[in-house]
Amino acid sequence: MKYPHFISPIFWLAVGILLSLWSTSYQIGSFFQPGPGLYPLVLGILLIFLSLVLLFDQIKKALPRMQISAASFPHGGWKKVVYTVLILVLTIFFFEKAGYLITFFLLIMLLMRGAGPQSWKKILLVAIFSTLGIYIVFVLLLKQPLPRGFLRI
Repeated sequence: MKYPHFISPIFWLAVGILLSLWSTSYQIGSFFQPGPGLYPLVLGILLIFLSLVLLFDQIKKALPRMQISAASFPHGGWKKVVYTVLILVLTIFFFEKAGYLITFFLLIMLLMRGAGPQSWKKILLVAIFSTLGIYIVFVLLLKQPLPRGFLRI
């Protein structure tokens, strides 16, 4: 592959477009009375915007040096991509069964561990605080129910 740095923004651009199109199959509503399709639509538009920013940045970087070898792809990069996608797919299957707290905590832990060598203390702290932060925002402040799972927590 001649330009491996374009894979990520193009992938996320496609995901953003698909998410935006999929969200229109639900009622969108408004920001004051949101329907179930509003948040996926907003996330899809955000993904499209951010992926376009990244894509244009990569184009700008690639123009001066048009010769990029396939060897410039980070060593083990494909393994990390497969690992991340596998973890995200497993999260989809266990989100309802295991519940939000357990699934999201494990998701953050596994993704951070797969990103590179980091201390377990840092991984645990980030996983705990991100899980609790989302719980506080969505359950306590916005009163949105999250899946409780088999432990009912």
